[in-house]
Amino acid sequence: MYKHKVRERGDSRSVGIHVESFIQFIENSGWLGPLFYILLHVIRPLLFIPVLLICLASGVLFGGFFGSIYTFFGLMSTSICFYFLMKYIPWLHRRLSKLKEKVLKKDPDLNVWQLTAFRLVPFVHYHVLSFYLMERSENFRDYVKQTMITIIPMSVVYTTIGHLLYDLNVYGLIIVGTLLLILMIISRNWSEEAITR
Repeated sequence: MYKHKVRERGDSRSVGIHVESFIQFIENSGWLGPLFYILLHVIRPLLFIPVLLICLASGVLFGGFFGSIYTFFGLMSTSICFYFLMKYIPWLHRRLSKLKEKVLKKDPDLNVWQLTAFRLVPFVHYHVLSFYLMERSENFRDYVKQTMITIIPMSVVYTTIGHLLYDLNVYGLIIVGTLLLILMIISRNWSEEAITR
């Protein structure tokens, strides 16, 4: 079994119930747990579960190190599936294009490092950034390369936060929270008119 156990929680609604059920299922799946966790990333959009919650859950289930690795593979899997869905399902492509126009006031010229920072900002739509990456990539290989760069910090940071929350490490949370706050301020200054909240 895993290093960490999921704590008992009170009754919750909608998203909370889905997350709780999947975490319990993954925890009781033995060595298949990581595979089910990665699969959860792939089906997450269908269940309307925020990506942030899944990343935090990884820190609870698997710890900071292994959780970061599984989160990376989960995010890569969902990003690759997203790429092909956008390529072969026109109505999904149109829907994400409209969503991007709502989230981004204009078509900003963001480099891969700025996108990496935006990945770390809570509540910035994950697949809108993936859609932007897809549009600016020359081909699938370029998209995968840039996606890998942008999700590594996100995988480590949010999984580590989940691990610290579970262990109630106050000092660690203060440090990580302060760094995230600074990063959010910097990212907003990079593109004040590009990202809407």
